[in-house]
Amino acid sequence: MSTLKFTDSDHWQGIERHLAQVSGARFAFAYTRTISNTAAGPVLEVVETLLVDELDTTRGIDGWYLSDQVLDHVHNHALATGYGIVEFHNHHHGPPGFSHLDEDALAPTVDYCLKLLGGRPYGAAVWADGAVHADWWRLNGHGRVERGQFSTLTVLGDQLRVLNATPTAEERLARQVPLLGTRAQAAIATMRVAVVGVGGVGSHLAQGLAYLGLRNVLLMDDDLVEITNLNRMVTAGYADIGQPKTAVTRKRMRAIDPLGAVATAGGLTVTGEHPELDDVDLIIGCVDNDGPRNRLNQIAVRTRTPYIDIATGVDDATEPFALGGRVILTAPHGPCLTCLGELDAAEIARWAKTADQRELDRLHGYGSGSKNPSVVYLNGLTVNAALTELAAWLSGARPPAQWLDIDLIGDPSRPGTQVDPRQVAGPDPGCITCAGGNRWREAHRPQQAGAELSQ
Repeated sequence: MSTLKFTDSDHWQGIERHLAQVSGARFAFAYTRTISNTAAGPVLEVVETLLVDELDTTRGIDGWYLSDQVLDHVHNHALATGYGIVEFHNHHHGPPGFSHLDEDALAPTVDYCLKLLGGRPYGAAVWADGAVHADWWRLNGHGRVERGQFSTLTVLGDQLRVLNATPTAEERLARQVPLLGTRAQAAIATMRVAVVGVGGVGSHLAQGLAYLGLRNVLLMDDDLVEITNLNRMVTAGYADIGQPKTAVTRKRMRAIDPLGAVATAGGLTVTGEHPELDDVDLIIGCVDNDGPRNRLNQIAVRTRTPYIDIATGVDDATEPFALGGRVILTAPHGPCLTCLGELDAAEIARWAKTADQRELDRLHGYGSGSKNPSVVYLNGLTVNAALTELAAWLSGARPPAQWLDIDLIGDPSRPGTQVDPRQVAGPDPGCITCAGGNRWREAHRPQQAGAELSQ
């Protein structure tokens, strides 16, 4: 899967406003950083934009031309920065797609730019009626040009948008489209989501995603179903004991939506790079240990991918006992889990040890080796709170809460179940994981982002 990520919504808003102008042809360029470039296609992040002034475009007999000044500027900047290039232009009628004139102009442009970029991919996109079609080109190992279509073009901001999602009518989802909107439902059907951990919490989540219409889902876990899972793992029954949790969860999701493209993989490892997470549009962690949680946080920061962390917990050693959970959403340029102080260094260190080392720790009193209590209603409530925030984000109804605290006990002054958003501070400038979020952004701040280039 290949994707083009606008991790700063201002970049896309500037391009879209520019392309939506009614007079003549409009052009814009995005400079990109390559996150990965595998057999499935490139994953690129937009880091700068340039809007081409109308005075720098000329209409000829066989289409529109850009001035040499603009082209020289674009190419020289890409060479100086090491960025890739994606060119955008508008059509005044949809659906978006490359015309015969576009194809004729692209052939020499692609050849020139691929040689210029020295192995970095080149992209071109057409905007029309609020939708986008975008393709990528690259040289393969034999020096031949490969071409493909970006699977997703995402914009992260107060709303999570998938620009190239195609609206579809499906009777099964007819009752929720009025709430979410056709564009959000199309985004749900198009985007790729990774669910890491499909036990008590993750099984609720996977089932909820299937009901919402998410079809391109990666399930990651390496555990087998045990009898003690059956009080809360909603995708499994007695007949599934001993089966991989991913397999039984996939079976349940396919029962809800036979068209779902549900893939499975093993769980996280201490040293693995996990390239299967490089090309997803959203990572959702449902793990019960800060070791894999830290690994997911690192991967999300590296791949510039939004991450939702869902956690539940029961402490029956206190009086009254504690019963609750939390949902945290992190995104590029914002605070990560390390910034928020949500990762236990000792727990991360224990996860990184070998099984023999962990057993030795238990003999010396570090870690009990026992599993905490867990109940189905706590998992269900926490997961559905997370799905509510995801739906709000996709629909644009409101910005999602970045942190939800869930307390099923309450206190004497306010007894009962509480779901409260927490105020989140900005990134930690000294964060060892994301370098303070904004520090990365400052280092790549465009000199002419959002400004038009004129003569």
